[in-house]
Amino acid sequence: MKIRAAKPGCPPDLNPAEAFMESTFPGSIQREKHYNTLQYKISSPSLARIFQMVLANKDKLNIEDYSVSQTTLDQVFVNFAKQQSREDDTIVLHPKVAGAQRYIETTPIKSYRK
Repeated sequence: MKIRAAKPGCPPDLNPAEAFMESTFPGSIQREKHYNTLQYKISSPSLARIFQMVLANKDKLNIEDYSVSQTTLDQVFVNFAKQQSREDDTIVLHPKVAGAQRYIETTPIKSYRK
């Protein structure tokens, strides 16, 4: 969402919109915050409810523009791949699984019989 300044020439106050998102959509995650822009990840089964709540509070929160979109399959794949690469950095692999090769030469022990 893009927040407009309450008075021209003043920076926009993002705090009311942030408080609104936290209270209206518990568990929402703020993904980005810039000068006048906020982006959230919202876990809600209803897009209609998201639109309804934001639209009902648009003027009160000085929301100039907003959009709501569902996560695409491509975004799911990219996020999964990122998560996997982070996990790979912390996993300690067995040397053989990691590609190490070790050759040990052995010499048979001669047994002496008397």
